[in-house]
Amino acid sequence: MRIPEIQERLIEKSQRYNDPELARLASELGRRSNAGRTPVKSARITPALKQKIRDYKSRNPDASQFEIAAVFNVNQGRVSEALYGKRQ
Repeated sequence: MRIPEIQERLIEKSQRYNDPELARLASELGRRSNAGRTPVKSARITPALKQKIRDYKSRNPDASQFEIAAVFNVNQGRVSEALYGKRQ
């Protein structure tokens, strides 16, 4: 069962049993607005950028993932993914 289905069932049961707590719980399951989120500061990972990261690492074998991330303006996790191919 997915969250929207659970939310719908809670709303139905809150109405059937006249239970305001179930209605409140159902309202907590909705998505929150992302209006207050900080804008993305990192570069988007592309196949070309992944290759540049790999090339940089081969030329600089002692560079840490932190250092590579700073060079390419990406998250350290994205450097790891580019180097070790864990994510597509």
